[in-house]
Amino acid sequence: MKIPVSESSRNNYYARRLSSEERAIFDACVDGVSSGNLTVKLNVSSPERIEEMAEHVFEAINYGCPELFYVEQNIRFEWEGNRITFEFTDKYPGENIGELWKNLNAEAERMAAIICKFPDTRSRIERLNRYLCARVKPVSVMSGSYGDAYGALIRKEARCEGFAKAAMLIMSKCGIECIIAHGTANTRGGAEDHAWNIIACDGKYYQFDFTWNAGAVFNGIEGVVYNFLDDEEMAKEHNPESVYPACNDNTMSFWARNNGIMKYHSDLSKIRIVPSGKNYVAVARLPGKLTEYEIDNEVMDWMHDELAAYNFGVSYTFSYNEPMDLLVFYFINK
Repeated sequence: MKIPVSESSRNNYYARRLSSEERAIFDACVDGVSSGNLTVKLNVSSPERIEEMAEHVFEAINYGCPELFYVEQNIRFEWEGNRITFEFTDKYPGENIGELWKNLNAEAERMAAIICKFPDTRSRIERLNRYLCARVKPVSVMSGSYGDAYGALIRKEARCEGFAKAAMLIMSKCGIECIIAHGTANTRGGAEDHAWNIIACDGKYYQFDFTWNAGAVFNGIEGVVYNFLDDEEMAKEHNPESVYPACNDNTMSFWARNNGIMKYHSDLSKIRIVPSGKNYVAVARLPGKLTEYEIDNEVMDWMHDELAAYNFGVSYTFSYNEPMDLLVFYFINK
């Protein structure tokens, strides 16, 4: 079975930046791999640039064609003179790729149909985040299906590349431009390789990290911190390795849209507490970093005194995102 690769994937962000010769190599590789041919040989006219061209083509395939879920991320290539050979590796040996694709495509189309019922792009992206947070378990395993859309949507476990590719696959079916960004992210263990998304909404671009949102799910409340961020916000923890469309709008984050930008702690009384199923969530951008004493002794009092927690949940708690100076309040109804 030939795996159909959408026009949006064939003309993904990385593919559009390829030179004419790189584009010809990219098209040949996509045509070959989608037809089941994992060895692609072709001549090039600029053999002195073979390594550079191969890297660019690899980037466009790996981060721009989520339909080709069944090939390993590491693509081998070799050359002799002006003849280059690409060797792709099947990460699902012995399995029927056509059947796997049918299952993956059916789930992506099912979710796209649900998302497209929402009236605007913003709410459609928010629905995507809710779906990924509820369905996919974040893992740190580097091998196999964890880095592709099939692992995310069917096996329901994925690392960052799997989340990002699942998001791109679904968004493309909704006609929403979605880019997979890659680079490193700052974690407690130091800088680690990472992938996330940049998505167009109403003529502007925004940054999203669905993996980290899913990792912040609490009592069924989806993570919302890494939605609709601008470049300045994202740069506090994410370090891209490529140049991407500028994300300059800072008015669409959860806290900006829900009166969550605090000049003083007493401003908490103005924050909007947002329903999440039977529970509620609120996010506050603080005027400065909290001290250890404030975290341990004062935040819960702020919740009770300023947010009237007893009106929203039978229990309540919070988390603190220090790099972004954010307090996330959770109100739980069991």
